[in-house]
Amino acid sequence: MTEKRPNFLMIVNPFADAGQAKKIWQKIEVQLKEAKVNYRVEMTDHPGNGVQLAREFALHHKLGENWVVVAVGGDGTLHEVLNGLHLGGGDQIPLGYLPAGSGDDFARGVRLPTQPLAAVQKFLEVQHTTELDVGVYKDRIDAHETLFTNNVGVGFDASVVHAANAGQKDNLKKYHMQSNAYVASLIKTFFKQDAFGLTVKTDETERKFQHAFLVTTTNIKYFGGGVPIVPLADLHDGKLDLVVVEKMNAVRFVKLFVQMLATGNHLKSPVVHHFQTKQLHIETDMPENGQVNGENIQKQKFDLDFWVTQRPFWI
Repeated sequence: MTEKRPNFLMIVNPFADAGQAKKIWQKIEVQLKEAKVNYRVEMTDHPGNGVQLAREFALHHKLGENWVVVAVGGDGTLHEVLNGLHLGGGDQIPLGYLPAGSGDDFARGVRLPTQPLAAVQKFLEVQHTTELDVGVYKDRIDAHETLFTNNVGVGFDASVVHAANAGQKDNLKKYHMQSNAYVASLIKTFFKQDAFGLTVKTDETERKFQHAFLVTTTNIKYFGGGVPIVPLADLHDGKLDLVVVEKMNAVRFVKLFVQMLATGNHLKSPVVHHFQTKQLHIETDMPENGQVNGENIQKQKFDLDFWVTQRPFWI
């Protein structure tokens, strides 16, 4: 049965994609008005504001009021809105997404067009909610829970994100190459990232690695702006995928990276270890950079529990 089109709260991050999202939103809004969509807009004005806006909405609105909260921005904006709804008790309020960022990995993961106006057209065709997996991790030190749609990285990929967020995106903005920020940061970061000790516990096994280099727990196929880290990842299987890549020389790394982009056979490499599980624990033996949905997690020793939940999306 077709559901009546709901009302939409658009939480827009105008700073996404190095500021390009503001112009993208103006074009999106034209389409929404032409389609006579009932919506209201909240613009974020600082990092973390998306969490605050979504939390406040969830605290004052009930599920039966027929609202959908839509994140308009990049993967980081989606991450903020997701966690804001969670903090406000709004885990059953449907969450929509219109990509206007530099990476847009979640859009790729759900086969949503990364071209914003095409994404709006598909958005307008949605008639009902869809249940999708969402990852959850809890830090054993402070017991704080965080939800994520994409992935949580420790080590190399997180260091690349830190470097990209520290200026590479802005440096590439004038050439309209923001999506290449991760690749630009990848090369210089490779030689700075050291190996580290890692313990992995899943439902079925426990492994210790002495030379971990890249550690990514993912809910979708992609990370880093379209790199297919786990080609078989599924948002409907109730499981998370963990990839641990051990330290290697530069030549072998380049070959592995090309293989990852071209064939997806990198998971067969002896230096790549793939786990698929409903519950997971990882622990590092020293402080490392971290990232979640392309947003920085401060450098620290990680001691994290992971599991999977489900929530409704308007996608």
